[in-house]
Amino acid sequence: MFDWNDVRFFLALQRGGKLLSAARQLGTTHATVARHIAELEAALGQPLFVQQPDGYVLTAAGRQLLPLAEALENTASQMLDVGRAGHAEVSGLVRIGAPEGLGAIFLGRHLPALMARFPGLEVDLVAVPRFVSITSREVDIAIALERPQANLVVTRKLTDYALGLYATPSYLAGREPIREREDLGGHQIIGYVDDLLFSRELMFHHGLCRNPRLSLRSTSVVAQREAALADGGIAVLPYYMTFDDPRLARVLPELSIVRSYWISARGDIRHTLRYRAVWDFLVELCQSRQALLLPQSEGQG
Repeated sequence: MFDWNDVRFFLALQRGGKLLSAARQLGTTHATVARHIAELEAALGQPLFVQQPDGYVLTAAGRQLLPLAEALENTASQMLDVGRAGHAEVSGLVRIGAPEGLGAIFLGRHLPALMARFPGLEVDLVAVPRFVSITSREVDIAIALERPQANLVVTRKLTDYALGLYATPSYLAGREPIREREDLGGHQIIGYVDDLLFSRELMFHHGLCRNPRLSLRSTSVVAQREAALADGGIAVLPYYMTFDDPRLARVLPELSIVRSYWISARGDIRHTLRYRAVWDFLVELCQSRQALLLPQSEGQG
C-alpha cells in the first residue's frame, strides 16, 4: 500500500545523496530511511535509486517521480500555511544558490539574522563559482549574474553592485605609479580563467588596458582576493568584499565596473511560506545594504 509519508524519505535521500544525510535531515536513522525507500519502491513496483560509490542516484523512474513528489511537498506546505493562518510559523528547509563571492562573503554574514528571525527555518547555502539550477531542483531560490531565461521561473533584479581594482600597499610600493588604465599593463593582474568562465558578466579583465598581464588566474573570486592580499598583484573585486579590509588599497578609484544580480525561483514555490520569507529577506537585505553593494559615488566603468 502506498504511504504518503514515504515521499518525505524519497526527497530527503534525493537531496542528501546518502542514507546518513537523509537521516540527519529527518531526525531519524539510516535504517528507517532505507525501510521507507524500500516500501515506496515496493508500492510503485520499480526501483527509484541506484547505489553508486559516491551515493544514491535516481533511476529513470525516480527522475519521473521527482517533480510529482516536489509538487506534493509544496502542496503540503501550502496546506500547512493555510491551516496556520494568523499564527503561521516559518519552518522547513530552503536551499539558496548564489555566486561564490556574494554567497560566501555577503550572505554568509547576514543569513544568521534570518535564522534568528525564524528559528524553525533551515537554510542550505550553495555558494559556488558556477550556475546553479532551479529547474533541475539543485536549489529552491537562485541568485545569478544573468537573468534566467527558463519558463515557469519568477525572476526580478535583486541589485546592482560595484567592483573596483584592489591591491596591497606593499605590492604598490616601489612599482611604477598607476595614474590611468594603460599604466596597468606594467602590473600583475589577478583574474579569471577565461575558458572556465561561467558567465559573460565576468569578462572584464581584458577591458582594463590593451595588454593586461594576468599573472594568476582562478575560478574563485575568494582565491583572487587572497592572492591580492598576499601581494600577488591587482584584483578586480566587489566593494562588499573589500570595504572593511584595511589591507587592501583602491587602485584608480574613478574606475568602477557595475554588474547586476538576479534572483529567481520556480513559480510554484513562491506560494509557500518559507520560500516567500527567504525571498523577501534577500530582497530586503540587498535594498538595505546598498551602501555596501553600490556606493553612491560608483558609476559605470
